[in-house]
Amino acid sequence: MKKIRWQGLITFVVLLLFVIGAWFLFVDVAIKKTIESKGAELVKAKVELADADFSIFPLGLSLTGLEVANPDAPMTNAFQVDRVALSLEGAKLLRRKVVFKEMTLEGVKLNTPRKTSGAISETLSRIPVVSKEPSEEKVKWPSFKIPDAKEILQKEKLQSLELIASFREDLQKEKEKWQSRLAKLPDKNKLGEYQKKIDRLKSGKQRGIEGILGGASEVLTLRKELSRDLNLIKTAQKELGQNMTSLRKRMAEVKKAPQEDVHRLKEKYSPSPEGMANASRLFFGKKVGNWTDTFLNWYKKLGPILERVKERKHGREVVKPTRGKGVDVRFKEQEAYPDFLIRIAHVAIEIPAGLVKGQVRNITPDQDILGVPLMYEVAGVNLTGLASLKIDGSLNHVDPSSAKDTANVLIRGYDISDMDLSSDAELPIVLKRATADLEARVTIAGETLKANSLTSLQSVNMGTPNEEETNSLMKALTSAISDMKAFDLKAEISGTIQDYDLKLSSNLDNVLKDAVKKQVKAQAVQFEKRLKSVIQEKVGGSMADLETSLGGLGSIDSELKARSHFGDELFKRSRESGSGGMKLPL
Repeated sequence: MKKIRWQGLITFVVLLLFVIGAWFLFVDVAIKKTIESKGAELVKAKVELADADFSIFPLGLSLTGLEVANPDAPMTNAFQVDRVALSLEGAKLLRRKVVFKEMTLEGVKLNTPRKTSGAISETLSRIPVVSKEPSEEKVKWPSFKIPDAKEILQKEKLQSLELIASFREDLQKEKEKWQSRLAKLPDKNKLGEYQKKIDRLKSGKQRGIEGILGGASEVLTLRKELSRDLNLIKTAQKELGQNMTSLRKRMAEVKKAPQEDVHRLKEKYSPSPEGMANASRLFFGKKVGNWTDTFLNWYKKLGPILERVKERKHGREVVKPTRGKGVDVRFKEQEAYPDFLIRIAHVAIEIPAGLVKGQVRNITPDQDILGVPLMYEVAGVNLTGLASLKIDGSLNHVDPSSAKDTANVLIRGYDISDMDLSSDAELPIVLKRATADLEARVTIAGETLKANSLTSLQSVNMGTPNEEETNSLMKALTSAISDMKAFDLKAEISGTIQDYDLKLSSNLDNVLKDAVKKQVKAQAVQFEKRLKSVIQEKVGGSMADLETSLGGLGSIDSELKARSHFGDELFKRSRESGSGGMKLPL
C-alpha cells in the first residue's frame, strides 16, 4: 500500500480552494461588467448595475439596481429594475448553452430621472432611427383672421393689371396703324374736289351732240374714280369694324379680370371652414405621430435582441473562419438549442395608474434554431383611472426572410383630464375630461408597417382655457364642442418603419366644420368687399385709360363712316343729271 503524501494533498486542496474562492470573488464583478458593456453596446446608452450575484445552489443569477438610460433623453432612464432573478439550467451550461429556465423582473419603472447623464461616446450612440418630419410641421391650423387686402396686393400679382398692360399696348399699335392708314385714304378735301366737278358738270352750257357726249364721258370718268376711292374707304371701314368687334370682346374680358382677381385671392386668403374638415388630425395628429415615432425608434433599437446578423446559404448559417485560426463548428444536435435563451420572463411594471404584470416567452436572438417565436402578454392589475389594460403579441423571426411582428392593445375606461389638443393662439382647445376605450393592432412584416386603431371617447368635456373669449369664431367652435358628449377617432398607419403615412378621421370633423361655417362665410363676404375696393382702386385709372384708347379708335371709325356717307351722296348726285341738266342714261 502506497503512502499518501499529505503535504502534496494539502497543497492541492489549498490551491483548489484558492481558485474556487477567487472564482466566486471575481465572477460577480465579471458578470456585472459584461452586462453593462454589452447592454450599452446594444441600447447605445449607459447600462448600470448595482450588483450581480451568481449562485451554485440553486444555480442562478440575481441582479439588483439595473438602470438603462434613454439614448434620446440621457437624463432619463428608459427603464429601471429593482431586482432581476434568473434560474439557470445546469445541464445546458455543460454544452455551452446559457439557458434560463425562468426570469423574474421586480420593481420595473419607466422614464425615471437620472442623477448623471446616460449618454455614451458618439460612435456607440449613433443608431438609425425613424426618419419622420415632426408631426406639428405636417399639419397646421387654418387661420381665421381676415387678412389685410393691401398687404396681399403687395405680394400678389394682379392678372387684371397684366391684361390691361398687354391690351393697352395692342390698342396703341392699332391706333397708330389706323391713323397712318386714315392719312392715306381719300379725305374730305379730295371728296370735295369730286363735289366741285359734279357741280361744274351740272351747270355746264354745252350744246349739241358733241357737247353732250363729251360731258357724259367726263361724268363716267368721275364716277369711276369716285367709286374706286369710295371702295377704299368702305374696305377700311369694314376691317376697322371687325377689329373693333374683337377689341370690344377683349375689353369685356379685361373688365371681368378685376373680379376674377377678387375671386382668386378670396379663395386663397379668405377664412374657410374647409380647414376644419380634418379637425381630428389637427387635434390628435401630433400626439399620435409622436407616439408612433417613439414606438418605432425603440423597435429599431431593440432589433438586435430578436435576430443576429448572419450570412446564410441554402437556409444554413455560413461560418467564415479567419485564416490560420480555429472556429467553433455547430454540429447537428439531437435537441437543438440556441446559445442564449430565456424560456419565460415574469414582468411587473409600475406605471402611474398602478401595476402591469405579464409574461414574455422564448427570448433569444436565434429563433431560427429554437423554432418558435417570442410571445408576450401583459395586463393591468387594480389600476387607478383605468378599468383594464391588456397588451399581447408576438415577434416572429423564426424565418428571418419573412419576419412578422404583431402587437394587440386593448384599453377600457381610461380617464383623460386636461389634455391640450391645440396650443394654437387662435384656437386653443383642451380636452378637460373624457373616458376612452382603445383597440389597436400593429403589424410589422420586414420593413412594412401596418396599424389601425379605434378610440371611443365618452363623457367628453372640451373647451378653451379662456372661457371669456370674445372672438366670434371661437364662440361658435366652443359652443359646438361643448355640446359633444362622445366621438370616435380612427387611426390608420401604412408604409414602412422609415416612412409611414398617418390618417386620422373622426365624426368630430363635420361637427366643427359646420360650427364655423356661418361665421367664416360672414367674414369671407367682408373680406371680399375690402378686396374688391382695393383692387378697383388699383386698376381703376388704368381701366379708364383703356376706355379712352378704345374711344380713339372709335373716332377713326366715325371719320371713316362720315367719309363713306359723303362719298355715297356724291355718287348719287353723279347719276342724277349730266351736262345741261340732261339726265344721264348711265
